[in-house]
Amino acid sequence: MRLSTDNAKNKKMLIWGILLLAVVVAVFSFLNRQDDVQEGQLLIKAGDKQLALLTLDDLRKMPAVEKKMVIDSTFGNSEHQFTCTELAQVLLDIDPELTTRYDRLITRGIDNYTSGLEMNEVLLPDNVYIAYADGGKPLKSKTSKEGGMRIIIGDDEFGQRYTNYLVSIELE
Repeated sequence: MRLSTDNAKNKKMLIWGILLLAVVVAVFSFLNRQDDVQEGQLLIKAGDKQLALLTLDDLRKMPAVEKKMVIDSTFGNSEHQFTCTELAQVLLDIDPELTTRYDRLITRGIDNYTSGLEMNEVLLPDNVYIAYADGGKPLKSKTSKEGGMRIIIGDDEFGQRYTNYLVSIELE
């Protein structure tokens, strides 16, 4: 008799454990949700307000810069010749007051990698760019197709805050 009571208690605990795990997964899924954006698009927002949704073609129409960089990583040094647009210019084209209204921004990749930047870093000349080509070839997306974007930062020697597969920038 005691054995069946213990089995019932264990089953009950297992069911509660599974339910708790399902709730935890649902909460984390909600917290890590993505805006409905795809690679090849860049959502720029402030809070819940969408300020712009840019495509690669939109970025290619803006003044382009060729930025030669050497990135030092755990895999060694890699040389790059990025084609890119200054992030400050992108923000100014959307609304000239964005760079004075907000103090920082969060960049997010399709893989949920996020990085933060202070607006004063973005406004430094020759510092923060949205890159869309390397060596004359389009950057690859997370799924290895053409059409990726990434944030590159001139004064970040090791590339720790570069955001690959860039899909959104949130102003704070």
